[in-house]
Parts: sequence; structure tokens; C-alpha cells
Amino acid sequence: MKKNILFGLIILSFVLAGCKQDVKEEKEASTEVTKELSGGQEEVTETPEHTEIPGQNTQSFKGRVIENQTFEIQLNDWGMVTFTSVAPEENSNDPEFLLVKNDKVIYEFPEIKADASDSFKQISGVKFSDVNMDGKKDVLLLLQYCNDGDSWNMPVIFLQENPDNMMYLDYPNLESYKVEAKTENGTPFYRDTFFEEFLGKQHLTEKLSDMEGVWTDYVEYLDSISGATMDIQKQIEVFAQNRDKWATDIDFADEQYKFTLADLDMDGQVELLVSHSGGTGFFSYTSFYNVDKDGKLKELNTTFSEYESQPDLMDQVSDESDVMVYSNIINGKGYYNYIVYDLMKESPSSYVYRVSSLAIVDDVVTETKLAVEYETYDGPDYAATVSYKDYTGAELTEEEYYAYAAAYYDAQNAAEHQAHFQWKDVSDIVNASDEEAVQMLTEVYNAYSFD
Repeated sequence: MKKNILFGLIILSFVLAGCKQDVKEEKEASTEVTKELSGGQEEVTETPEHTEIPGQNTQSFKGRVIENQTFEIQLNDWGMVTFTSVAPEENSNDPEFLLVKNDKVIYEFPEIKADASDSFKQISGVKFSDVNMDGKKDVLLLLQYCNDGDSWNMPVIFLQENPDNMMYLDYPNLESYKVEAKTENGTPFYRDTFFEEFLGKQHLTEKLSDMEGVWTDYVEYLDSISGATMDIQKQIEVFAQNRDKWATDIDFADEQYKFTLADLDMDGQVELLVSHSGGTGFFSYTSFYNVDKDGKLKELNTTFSEYESQPDLMDQVSDESDVMVYSNIINGKGYYNYIVYDLMKESPSSYVYRVSSLAIVDDVVTETKLAVEYETYDGPDYAATVSYKDYTGAELTEEEYYAYAAAYYDAQNAAEHQAHFQWKDVSDIVNASDEEAVQMLTEVYNAYSFD
């Protein structure tokens, strides 16, 4: 982050799309099973208050059926049925989903309850797929909501119950996240709202295909947060109790020595970052820690070069730092690439400005080197010679260098975010009590944000 201070990086701003107030009519009915939309909200017809019950005639909600998100589908032992999407009633923000056969409701899917302050905008997509790999078709939904100018997709998955489902025996704490809708007419469906939260936190909500192929990762995530690491506060307490292992004396590059907390890979495990920098070469070093599933402090491995300055996320002047992040999906797993600018002094007359990205991949902090600026001061007047290259050795213009990270991840269809960190001096926590240490760690964690 040194380059940020010495030469001033471009500050990127984000403009979020607002909620549209005027209601648009839905498009004509689609015969495709999968349909993703980019338009506005469907027209909602005013109807009397009612509750659908199995066997009820469909006339009572006919005016609210969203035709282009309603499909004929062969659904395991339900047979050929009509999956019916129904717009919210007036003064409601919760759509309903039904199975209909011969104009009769034969099943109501588990209820969906959004925050009262959020406004339902549209159904962005519906897909039928075996999400949890049990041989039964599940229903994947993306529901678009908006609030105060922001809009987002809320993932909802109706999982078809399976008598061999041992999930809630293996993970009894999940039982409270299960939303069911029992029936005697066929195999019922349920929602695992913890799974839906996992999808949202991993930013796997841009399109329906993002939500497929991630069940194994979800189960691994459940394993990783079981026991001591399930609770954020417990993780913070472990960091505080073990500060003698990370808040140690250093002999070099000690002009800045700071720590912060963040969930860099959005997996529910908090990372402790301990960074220090300084010296004639402006070198920086960072150690990363988390709490393993046994509740022990664990230092993460890195791919950093041993004898080089290491990228850090600090700001060299302020105790706050803002970092650009690009997230993408690879094999159903979310990757979060934090863009880092680093300054190094190679000799009295030459400097290197490096841009790279950091990501945590399978508990290893991985650096991807992107591009380099070289500055050399020669001659009697110390005129600067400046050149730019990417890490393949290809020459770049100045404009290409500064835009390189964005272009690199743009080519991977990565989404752009910004992370905010707050840092504290390590010296502040060394002689603090456990209670004071927990308070300091909690403060920096609460200041962390990811947008």
C-alpha cells in the first residue's frame, strides 16, 4: 500500500443502481425451464386476502401468477406438475411458490420472509437442479429485492427431502435454520437458510449457475466452523489469549507494526493480519493467522518469496485503508482477490512499484504478481527513466499499468468490490489485559467492511 501514499492512486467510486418505483409488466410466458431477467418488477394485481391450501382452486390467485417464471416440470414422485410463481399480495414483499395439478394447488413450498423494509422487485431466475447431489431435483430461485437505492439477489433453494438425509444428524446446530412445509401428497421440500446465507456471503448470487456445484464446499465450510470456530467472538478471544505468539518483538522494518482482523475469503473464519514495514528498502512483511476447528491459533502458509518485500494491506499514513477487491467463481468456489500496491527501493537510485493481488486459497495466502513500474534516476541531473511491464515481461504504457489489475480481472468476469480495514499498533495490545485485548480486536473487526 506504500504506492498509495507516495504517488496517489486513483480513487474509484461505486454507483449503485436504485430501486425503480414504477412497476413494469412482466414479459410474455417462457417455455424455458431456466429464465434469468434483467427487467423490472412484475405487475401485481390487487386480490382479496387469502391463504392457499392444498386442493384449493387456482382462481383466487390467478391475477398474481408470474407467467414467465411458471413451468411444467416432471418432478420426481410428484409427476408432471406446474411449478407456479405467485407475486406478493398488496402490502407484502414475499412471493409464493406452489405446485399445481389440474388447476388445484397440491403443494405450498416453504414460506419466504424478507425484511419488512425491503421491497420485492422481481424473480430473477428459476432453475430445477440436484443441488445437494442426492438424486432428487431441487428448486433454485433468485429473488431480487431493493432498499434505499440498492438492489440485490436473494438466493432461495427448495431442497427435496430425502429419507437418507443425515445432514441434520451430522450438524444438529443447523436444525434451527431449516424451514419446512410438510405434506401428505408427496415428498416435501425444505429450505436450509444457513446454506442460503453461505451463498450470499460467498457472493454466489449473480446468476443461477453460481449456486450449482457448491454443496461440497458448503459441507467443508460446516466442518471448518464446527465447535470453537463457529462463533466470531470465540475466535477473537483465541487471538487475544495467544497474542504472545503474534505480537512479538521485531528487529527490522519496524517503522510501522500493526494488526487488523477481517474475513478475507468470506468463509466465516476470521483472519488476523499482522504487518510491519520500514527500513532503507521500504520492505514490508505480513503474517496471517486464523483459528482452526480445534480452537487453536494457526499461522497460514503463504506463497511469498522469502527474500522479497511482501505485499501488505496497510496504509502508510492512516490507520484506515481501502482496498479494491475482485471476486470470481472458479469451480463453484468464490475467490476474493485483494489488489495491493507496493513500493520497494532496490538501490539509492532505483525504485520498483509493484501491483499484485492476494487471495486465500485452501488456507494458503496466495500472491498473484500482476505488473511492475521501474523508476531509475541517472545522470548529473538525476532524470527519471520510467518503464512498465507485466509479469510476463511484456511492456505496458503508463495507462495500461494503472488499469492492469482491473483489466486482468475484468477478463475473468470478476465482480468489483471495496474492502475497508482499520489498523491498530501492535504496541497497544502487548501489555493489555485479556479483556482489553478482546476489546481492541473486536473494534478493528467491527470496522472491517466489504461492499
